[in-house]
Parts: sequence; C-alpha cells; structure tokens
Amino acid sequence: MQALFTLTSSESKRLISKAVAALPEVQHAKDHGYLVIGRGSTNAFILEELLNEKVEKERYVAGQIIKGVLCVLGAGDRTRPVCFHQGEVLAVEPGTLIDKLTPGDLLIKGANAVDPFGNVGVVMAGAGGGTMGQFYMALKAQGVATLYAVGLEKLIPSVEEAALYGGKMALGRTIGCRVGMACVADGRIVTEIEAIDSLFGLKAVPYCSGGWGGSEGAVTLIVEGEEEDVNGCLDFIEKIKGEPPLTAAKSPCKGCGAPCSFAGKEIEELPAYLK
Repeated sequence: MQALFTLTSSESKRLISKAVAALPEVQHAKDHGYLVIGRGSTNAFILEELLNEKVEKERYVAGQIIKGVLCVLGAGDRTRPVCFHQGEVLAVEPGTLIDKLTPGDLLIKGANAVDPFGNVGVVMAGAGGGTMGQFYMALKAQGVATLYAVGLEKLIPSVEEAALYGGKMALGRTIGCRVGMACVADGRIVTEIEAIDSLFGLKAVPYCSGGWGGSEGAVTLIVEGEEEDVNGCLDFIEKIKGEPPLTAAKSPCKGCGAPCSFAGKEIEELPAYLK
C-alpha cells in the first residue's frame, strides 16, 4: 500500500524529534552515560520529547536563518544547551564535558544542509567554528558518535561542493552573517526518511517540496509498506498535523557582532522585516 502526505517544517521537526528520542542509542546515552543536545531548532523539539515538557524552542538556537537572513541569536537571548548524565539534567556548559565523553555517549547536532549522498553541512559563524570546532575533532579522537537531525527542507545537490565556498574572510558583501561550512561525511543522519523507517518500518520517498501560505519549506512524501503499517503511520501523522511554527526570536541588528550589510545601521535605516 502507498500513501501520501505533506509535512510543514515544524511538523517535520516534530516527526524527527519523536523518532530520535525513541532511538535505543539515544535512550541508552541519556540513562546510562552522557547525552549532549546541541543548540538548534530541530534539537529543541528533540529536547521537548526527552524532557516531556515544553521548552522555549525559539531560544534554543545560536546561528539561525530568520526573517530572510543568516543571523546569530545574541548570547544573552539564548538558553543553555541541555546535557543528560545517567538520567539527570546537568547544569553545565557542554564544552566542560568533552574529556568525560566515551564510546556509548552521544552528541546530537543540528545541520544546515543535507545531500543525497549522506553528507551534512554545518554552517559556522564563530571564529572557532562554534559547536563543530569545539566538538567534532575531539569526539572523533575519542570514538564518540554524533547524530545529525536534519529535515529534507535542507536538501541541496552537494554539500561537498557547497563546502568549497564561503568562509568569513573569503566572502565580500553578505546580506546576512558571514559564515563557512563544514562537510561531514561520517555522521549518523536522521531525516524524515530515517524517522519513518525507525518508527514504522516503512520506505519513504520524497515526492515534492515547497508550498505557500504557511507551507513554505514543506516536504511531501509517499510511504509504502503493509497496509496496517501504512495506516499506523498516517494515523500518527494526523496527530502531529498543525504543529505551530516557531515564534521568531531575533536579536537587534545593531551591534550584534555578526557583521553583514546591515551591521551598524540605525533602526530607522533597517528594512521593516528586520526591525
């Protein structure tokens, strides 16, 4: 049996978050070791599933694409990333745990791009590469896995090619934050496809993308499998339909510390959508 449905960006994040939270390796790291949930909008949904409570998802980010520009949420507007240790939430910065992480522990990281070849792209604005600069090489050296939760709205033709471009010092004029990109070829990826396979054992095929009137960034999927499994999947999808979009949380452009074409402009000089 085949079935078709469309997911808005927020609905995709909810689907992915439920699948990631239910993964045995995630539950094991949370309850028996260390589980680090990096910042990111999809990761904020994952955190809600793990905590079984609402969080300020729009503030659980650092870099973001918002109001039509690449941007950085100010440090004072962000919430602290959450780390679990043996079932308890730790009130520490994730960077303090790097030397304690061992195989079986897990970092959940967001991404900004994914391609058909299994590569993920992570955009970096910080001088040290942000979370990627802090964690990636250290965790590779220690044999600790990283899971990348990323929706198909971020599908691009080639992350490998994209990562050849950009860089804060290489870019000239930018309408939005200056960034570079890391290409990761060896991470565990969970998109809507892996989420549906994990939760329902079904094959999911991206069918078309986009929309308007609130469906910008939407993905339409066809799933195929046994009738009972397909119906179970569609029943589940109906329950997450209507997931509200995130509220825009944006720090003021002036003095944000992430130079772009708008840096240094007075409020009255900014485009209306950035005020």
